[in-house]
Amino acid sequence: SYLVLPVEMRIKMCCILYELTTTHTLDLTAFSMCCAMLARMLRREDRLTAQDFTFDWRKLYDLVRNIVVPKIWQDNPIQQRSKLKNIVDLICEANRFFPQSAAMEVFEELLPQIQFNSMDRQILTVQLLTLFVPTARPPKGVELVTSGPQSTDPQRWLPTIFSLWSFNLRTSVFDAYLMNLVTTLVLEQRGQLRLTNEQLRFVFASGLHFFNLPVSRGAATLPRNISTQLRDSSGVYRMQAGAGLPLKEERAHSFARFIVYTMHDESSGGTLELFEQLMQMIEPFYHPSNNGAWSGLLARFLRHLAKELLQRSRAEAAEDCEVPIDARLSRSVRRRLVVLVRTLAMLLLFSKGEDSVSMSHSTLKHLAELEPDLIFRPLLDTLYTAIDSVTETHRMISAMRALAKLATTLSTFAHYPEGAQHIAPLLTLTLPGIDVNDPTKSYFALSFIHNLCHNGVVFDELLASGDMPEVRSMSKESTEDTDVSEPPELDMNQIEWATRASTTQFEAWIDQYLRRVFALMDNLSSSQDTTNNTSSSADMKLVIMASYSIELVLKQCGSRYYPMISRLITQFVTSITSLSAVEGMHKVVNAFVSALPELAHASLLPLCCERIAEEIDNGVGLTPSLSRFTRTHSETTLIWFATMLLALVESSNGRHLLKYKSQIVHAMKLLSGTCMSRHVYNIGGQMLHCVMLNLTSTTPCLTRSVPESVWNDPEFRDNHFRYWGKHPNVADDSFSLEWHTPNMQEIEFAQELMREMVEPRIGELIAFIDSASEREPSNTENVELNRLVWILRCGVRGLGHLVPPPGTTIAADELADALVGGDDANGMPPRYRLDRQVPGGYVFTDAGSSEYGEVMDIRKRVGLATAQALQCVVGRSDGNVENIKALILLGESVVCYYAVDRPQFTSNRRTWNYGIEGFAMDNTICEMPRIYASRRALLTQMSRLFHNTRFMPASDLFSDIAAQIAHLCLSAYSEVRSYAVSALDNIMAVVPQIKYPLIPMFVAELDARDESNPEKMMGALRVLDSLPIRRACLRDWRFFPAMVLALCRAQHEDKPQVKTMIRNTAVTQVVYVVAPVEPVPPGPLLEQMVNALDGANTDVASAVAKSRETCAQRYKFAAAEYTRLVNELVGILRDAGTTWRFAAIAGYYLDQLTSVRTAPEQQLVGTLAEYLTSDLMLFRESAALNLAQAIGMIKKRSKASNANIAAAQRRQQLDMRGGRALGAPHAYADLCERALDGDADAVQTPFVDNPACGWFVWPKTTKVYAAAPAGDALAFDSIEEASRPAYDAVRAVL
Repeated sequence: SYLVLPVEMRIKMCCILYELTTTHTLDLTAFSMCCAMLARMLRREDRLTAQDFTFDWRKLYDLVRNIVVPKIWQDNPIQQRSKLKNIVDLICEANRFFPQSAAMEVFEELLPQIQFNSMDRQILTVQLLTLFVPTARPPKGVELVTSGPQSTDPQRWLPTIFSLWSFNLRTSVFDAYLMNLVTTLVLEQRGQLRLTNEQLRFVFASGLHFFNLPVSRGAATLPRNISTQLRDSSGVYRMQAGAGLPLKEERAHSFARFIVYTMHDESSGGTLELFEQLMQMIEPFYHPSNNGAWSGLLARFLRHLAKELLQRSRAEAAEDCEVPIDARLSRSVRRRLVVLVRTLAMLLLFSKGEDSVSMSHSTLKHLAELEPDLIFRPLLDTLYTAIDSVTETHRMISAMRALAKLATTLSTFAHYPEGAQHIAPLLTLTLPGIDVNDPTKSYFALSFIHNLCHNGVVFDELLASGDMPEVRSMSKESTEDTDVSEPPELDMNQIEWATRASTTQFEAWIDQYLRRVFALMDNLSSSQDTTNNTSSSADMKLVIMASYSIELVLKQCGSRYYPMISRLITQFVTSITSLSAVEGMHKVVNAFVSALPELAHASLLPLCCERIAEEIDNGVGLTPSLSRFTRTHSETTLIWFATMLLALVESSNGRHLLKYKSQIVHAMKLLSGTCMSRHVYNIGGQMLHCVMLNLTSTTPCLTRSVPESVWNDPEFRDNHFRYWGKHPNVADDSFSLEWHTPNMQEIEFAQELMREMVEPRIGELIAFIDSASEREPSNTENVELNRLVWILRCGVRGLGHLVPPPGTTIAADELADALVGGDDANGMPPRYRLDRQVPGGYVFTDAGSSEYGEVMDIRKRVGLATAQALQCVVGRSDGNVENIKALILLGESVVCYYAVDRPQFTSNRRTWNYGIEGFAMDNTICEMPRIYASRRALLTQMSRLFHNTRFMPASDLFSDIAAQIAHLCLSAYSEVRSYAVSALDNIMAVVPQIKYPLIPMFVAELDARDESNPEKMMGALRVLDSLPIRRACLRDWRFFPAMVLALCRAQHEDKPQVKTMIRNTAVTQVVYVVAPVEPVPPGPLLEQMVNALDGANTDVASAVAKSRETCAQRYKFAAAEYTRLVNELVGILRDAGTTWRFAAIAGYYLDQLTSVRTAPEQQLVGTLAEYLTSDLMLFRESAALNLAQAIGMIKKRSKASNANIAAAQRRQQLDMRGGRALGAPHAYADLCERALDGDADAVQTPFVDNPACGWFVWPKTTKVYAAAPAGDALAFDSIEEASRPAYDAVRAVL
């Protein structure tokens, strides 16, 4: 979907996917993939239109109808329900490709199904109506048909919708879906459809009902609050209650969208007047003191109003807007709307509910994007007062959150020039918000700074020339809207002078800001001080936000402040060596290096190297220790400066490291080669990894809000506030994102480290393993082994950019490297769907070169030594746990790590997602903050590297390492099992072929035997429940029966934890279980479509033929295994020794495996019939469900095999047009009574088995049943031969 396909190819692919989805039986995985692919291809309106092709809506309708109203014999009801979400998403995208005449056809199909005396199917019918009625405008050049049976004019059938709406009992669910339909129609018609005043008032009345406000004595007294009892039949199929369609249209959103898109002018009785009346009615419920169940809904309604108003305004301001001029929203109407919504949003600012406060901030942000002068003038008065408030803490926190939310809009000079003069005062006032005693307030204060920096705010003093002009006061009178219809005139000279004058506060602010952040870091707990701290804790989030905001501030500040910044950071680093602050200061120094690398290195790197050497010369860190959490007090200073040095090299590219080469190498050798304390040599290993990786990686360089050429331009330096919020287009040459590519000196430096610090450790590890196999190692030797393994792991990870992963040869291509690519600019970087590796900026790509061979030889030797070491510890039960875990991590790195791994990629993706929330990135313009664009580029590079790891072959070395780690998954130590399961999961995700030989070993651990071990069973269950193994077992019938039987028979272990894991594993899998499906040859239409893709290519035809043969062989094997599995599960049910819990698990599997495509098994049906009288309700329910399905299968198969039964029982279509279907009504007044009395003529009359027929609308035709003539065979008079044993078994029990 990321490749730019030609229109003709897209059309053909869409038609093929539509046929596959609607006419072929696919399993859940394949069906979901086809639906997702088709929906994604249809989503882009600029690439495909209804002029290119149309879809037959009835195919999708029949598909949905069969799922939501299933037959009793239908297979896999749980899986069928799981398909609904994909189908609904597809219908929403395919709706605009339905022919315009489909509207009348949909009404003819669905309106006759409505009956108001029974609500059982009515909601479903309305849901289907909402989905399938075409609402899009006809393509260009196609005229509307305003009359006749094939009318395509919505004006013709819209009164029918309102008639249906008013005729109903007006339940809230019914209102919500019809509101959604009318709103979608208004939106899609783009100003071409006008509603009458009566229709507008009707919709507003329904919208007011949504809020459920207590406007009378009680909610029960409201005339439209009618509760209707719905018959719930979902329990029969074990579905979630309320088995309707999974539509998630929020009522408040639909109502808000309707209001915005039906507002065109200021006419009397129109939407604007009704909206003003609505605001007056609901305004008291927005007051903070009037809190209740309605508060959240009212707040969401305001947010949706503002967002939809912003989207409509932007769409109508676009050059390609197709809305007529007279239907567009005028500036005066828009400003009146903004004032109305602003009044209520300001009331919510200090509400009691946190969600309401947050939505008020979003509302004000959207409104400020439209009319900033109407929002910021009254809002700033409120915020200044709230920030100054000391006694009302909740007001200050709300003000901080509001500032963080509106920072980008406030600081965009081109959008709101007056906001620039408020930036410096607001920064000064929010400084007290950085308070260690209030993490929430501190987080939002730092978020305000963070968002300002991303929007391009520069912290540099500007000179205000001339005398001070008359400054406009921000009093209450000035904030009143004297002229709402027109924006006020601005005095740009006054604004610019005030902005320049305010920048004099930046120097004092930077000084106080850094001091407060340092105090924050000093007092927050560190992850090295406690084992319970996680990255998701509030303290850690605050530390990350503080460090990132420091990096941005330092990048965006002027050079005149560099000496002060260097002095403050150096003073803090040298004066405090508290381990409680080491994690926080590590991130601060990291930010310092990222922003100002030369200054950071010159200030701190020589100092850190000197102090490290001094501490080690004094004997610090030489005591052997393997502890991760305890350390001697004497190591405090050494760990502090070693961590600071790690931060200095962690974020520096190779060019900056070359200048301090000798000092860095000397420090690394001292930390990793001399010290014996685990904390210390771990830091040394991390330095080795970071230095080697930074020397050889291709990454974006230092990125500010503007390119370096602009940053150094005197005109920019003197007027930088004019550039705030101005983001260059990523496609422009002015964007100029610079990349670091390794030069020869950096490559040679990395090779020296590889030869001096990595290669010698291989021989040392092998020698240690040979000696350790003869005797028990001492504590010092265990520490030495741990250090060797750690240094090797860091060294292997540092080799990631030197050579690509083994696999297909990388060839240069023209794959798009756009920073914003694909169908969604807000999405992730491209996940390349290619069958080969792509260029990733590796140093050596020529497999025949000596450098390439040297690196690959070192990796291979490390892998062989790792496999040997793992084999040694697997064979011993008394190994050191810490060393075993270290070897597991080393084995994982050897197989998986090539410059990037899954956890690292996921972590960087989260930072990108955070940026999406803060900035609106337009998909068509591709404008975003330049700093975020560089992060997007980095993620794109990481995705290429991560993609290349997916093509590594399952070599003998990799298989050996994976097998040893798999044995450690069954260890007696829980810590070892956790490390091994995580490592094996990552290995199987990168090299999928490795997992297949390992599955039987884990399944065998669940078997009942004398040497069964609960610890091993828990390890095996954890692996079997992992995603790679679970997918492989569910799809492959070589492993699936063995796994199911092992889970159902693993009742020999009494440990509660084991039983809980067995049940959880089974419940997770049973939803995806499906009986084997016989391959069905494609129909002639689908085969013709496939041949049209590339009819002249004989390779395609041969590949299709080979795939058909493979599928046939797989089905033959799976069918045999299916029969055996069902018989085995029935045997488990019949076994008297099976406990009820494990019998229930077997029953769950049988529920999903029972299939209409195969004849029912005699033993299975007999067992189900016997279980109808079980003492346990769970078994009775399962028996009733499956036995009814089996009987339905017998009936269906028997009818299909007997032509006489099929002809006699077939339903017929009866013409109902003109009301003449059954002749004169009086002739059939006593028809039912006569049939019950045995009247032959009455019995032979066709009967309608549908109580809704003719209740609301008479259908044109309806399905009727004709009784079989006397003497003809009935359904169970002739049983199919293959189903006869099962039928006899049922009759014998019943």
